[in-house]
Amino acid sequence: MRGSAIALAAVLAAAVGALGANAQTIAHRVDAVRDGVVLMKFAARPGVCGDGNGSIWSSSPRGTSFSDRRDICIAGPVRVALGRADNSTVSVRVYVGGDWRAGASETDIGTVSPGEAAEYLVGLAHVIGGRSGSDAVSGAALADAPNVAATLVSLVRDANAPVATRQNSLYWVGQSDVSTRDIVALYDQHEPFALREHFTFVISQRRDDAAVDKLIDMAQHDSDIEIRKRAMYWLGQTGDSRAVKFLRDLITR
Repeated sequence: MRGSAIALAAVLAAAVGALGANAQTIAHRVDAVRDGVVLMKFAARPGVCGDGNGSIWSSSPRGTSFSDRRDICIAGPVRVALGRADNSTVSVRVYVGGDWRAGASETDIGTVSPGEAAEYLVGLAHVIGGRSGSDAVSGAALADAPNVAATLVSLVRDANAPVATRQNSLYWVGQSDVSTRDIVALYDQHEPFALREHFTFVISQRRDDAAVDKLIDMAQHDSDIEIRKRAMYWLGQTGDSRAVKFLRDLITR
């Protein structure tokens, strides 16, 4: 009897410990590591593939995709490696598919909630730049979580975030089911040139009336001639009859 009681107590203690770990937020678990690498993984949304080594591709609600290679397709999970130094996260790397074994300097926090992971990664992207910022955005966009687009929109609007990170966020918003009119509302002529230039590409991929209207408006009224040229270029790529007429009228004036 005493042996059974001890065994039951051990099981209960393990269960309580597991519940406590699950109750901790990703941020708390990552912040507990001062130096090293924190590993985590989470479910990928449908249509996401990878080879486990860094090549990733994804179908989107817009019917487009990005790809490095397609000879291997492993449908998740999304794996994220977070580099830590002096109590700060200094790097983010994202993979899809495969698995890993934590080394001596690595802490594997296991499988986490896709929604919580997306929120955490977008939060990082507001402050971390370079490839790490872009990887953080991509990791969030690949997560099987609702309302990711809304958090990415907040990043696009953050004037204090790195421009390249905002560009990548804008790309993923363009690939989401956010309406074209809502994306048009993100445009602001006072934004950095690089973001406005990227906007012309993102909106051109929509191929609907609202997208063509906005490109025509930019081609006519943007304060920067280079942005006007870029808008005209992408109008020419749409094949839309109104875009063709607009460009023809410009030439024949």
